[in-house]
Amino acid sequence: MPKTNAQTKPSRPASGDVTRARLLSAAASLIAERGWSAVTTRAGAERAGVNQALVHYHFGSIDNLRREAVMARLTPAIEGLLEELLEDRPLTESIHRVMRLIDEFDLGAETGVLMAEALLQAVRDPVLTEAMGGLTGSWSGPLEPRLELAQERGVIRGDIAAERLARLLAAFLDGYLVQRMADPDLDATAAADTLIALLSPPGEERP
Repeated sequence: MPKTNAQTKPSRPASGDVTRARLLSAAASLIAERGWSAVTTRAGAERAGVNQALVHYHFGSIDNLRREAVMARLTPAIEGLLEELLEDRPLTESIHRVMRLIDEFDLGAETGVLMAEALLQAVRDPVLTEAMGGLTGSWSGPLEPRLELAQERGVIRGDIAAERLARLLAAFLDGYLVQRMADPDLDATAAADTLIALLSPPGEERP
């Protein structure tokens, strides 16, 4: 009979998953170091230590590898901002926290360089443009109930539908992130105060 107290060994990642992850990491580091076009089939495979044929096996094309590499690094960073907005705390505090996180975004670090490279490439790549737009474009759904609750509590103006405010807030944060890359001297606190003032109920004074 089988032992009932036998421990199950943790499963290991499949070799294909490991190879794919190595290629994504290699491509991201190459883009950050040398730019978008530095990621060729040969360079990516050599950096990852795999056969060149595996690039096309896993990604179909070198363009797909480049896109997925930057998105794999940028998505967690951007989703972290949304998580801050959805935390169970006063909305005004959440806005200030997110703006400070954007203000602390290190443009010289790998993620910052990848963001700049992706934005530049997106001008010529509609597939990447759609993927980049989806980073904050998908925020409206999760933000809407958060803003509806704030409206019920009288924290923000109730004369504009929460759905519209959610889209506006997502667009504002997305635009501020991009603008800060061009102007690192932007004042995040002042921007947050201005945004809160615009969201506040009419006639209510805000700093």
